[in-house]
Amino acid sequence: MVKITFVKIGNITLTTLIDIMLDERASRTDIDATVISSSTKMKPEAAERIFPLIDQVETDLMVMISPNANDKGPQSVIDRYKEKYPLIVVSDGGDKEARAKWKEEGVGYIIVPFDPMIGAKRDYLDATEMCLFNGYIINTFSACGVFAYINDLLDGVIEQLKAGEKPTLPTRNMSAIGVSTWYPFSSEYSRPKALAALTMLQNSANLNVNGCFVEKDRERALIKVAGAHEMVRQAGLLADEVREMEKATNHLIRMPHGKDGKLLHKVHFFDEAHEKKE
Repeated sequence: MVKITFVKIGNITLTTLIDIMLDERASRTDIDATVISSSTKMKPEAAERIFPLIDQVETDLMVMISPNANDKGPQSVIDRYKEKYPLIVVSDGGDKEARAKWKEEGVGYIIVPFDPMIGAKRDYLDATEMCLFNGYIINTFSACGVFAYINDLLDGVIEQLKAGEKPTLPTRNMSAIGVSTWYPFSSEYSRPKALAALTMLQNSANLNVNGCFVEKDRERALIKVAGAHEMVRQAGLLADEVREMEKATNHLIRMPHGKDGKLLHKVHFFDEAHEKKE
């Protein structure tokens, strides 16, 4: 059994489901996961607070999820555990220099640039708006293949660990075109819709950053972050179109995990999930 520790420091949308998607029915017998979180805080003192908890857990693989993973707090987690465990960083950001440094140090990474920063202006963002924002992104990531892509990368590392091998950790800077061409959509028209939805998310991040940190005029800043959130909502609606298009043809790809962790496959609604033949 592979013991995985998910360290969540700060929050991006991927934070919410990255551990659960590996064992969607709580039936896998080949992995055992522990989640340790600092909640929304990601400064160095937040990392220091959870170190004693991390140190108590037996770990074969560490996955750290954080916004802007080369910031001081997340980087302190990397520095503390990079030589102790195979470690994969999952983040919305990590510049070229940081990625090169992680790769040189043997740290894996999965950068997801379309997991956008939220419009964190006090006069705009409340708990309801925050939940809606993340909900639309979850919808988009699910229907457009982002969760499936990351799932596939993590499952590959788990299989290597199960075989007693030193794992080759992923070093991926994901792109909207890469995900939309990788995912096994049954309709080719789903691909441009998925590409559009993910691109909208990525562009909404730029608008939110501008509205939160660059724009000095209060009203213009509020309009910008609200506009970015409208982009995220529209991406979610477009992703819903993708899912409905796939369902309409009775060729919706489903890839459940078996109890042994193998990824199974089915296409038609009443098919039984089975190992995919190459």
